[in-house]
Amino acid sequence: MRKPVFVALIALALVFAAAPFALAHDDHGHDHGTAAAAGTWKGEIIDVACYVPNGAKGAGHTDCAKKCAQAGMPLGLLTGDGDLVLLLADHEDGKAYEKVKELAGTSVEVTGKSAERDGMTVVTVSGVKPAA
Repeated sequence: MRKPVFVALIALALVFAAAPFALAHDDHGHDHGTAAAAGTWKGEIIDVACYVPNGAKGAGHTDCAKKCAQAGMPLGLLTGDGDLVLLLADHEDGKAYEKVKELAGTSVEVTGKSAERDGMTVVTVSGVKPAA
């Protein structure tokens, strides 16, 4: 009677031990939505926490936007058309998004892949540079 319980506990331990490796695989348990479309967008990097409720943007808000970015607040790109897209770090290489944080509150050109779900557009950032 003890042997089946022991075998079951070992099997359960193996399942839990393998779980982190299964999640690290490229398909990590969720739908990534619509097919991503590569592109380039120009606009101002804004911190969403100040822009959405208060409309804070522009040169007078640059220092605050950088502080908010470094504190982990979500960042977006306010395009010349007045659209706001949420900026995301790439799952595999977040270096470009770190540069986005440094340029918060300034006009830039962002390259990456966009996707949309339920009316929200996001861009996974692969590159960013100050606007010409």
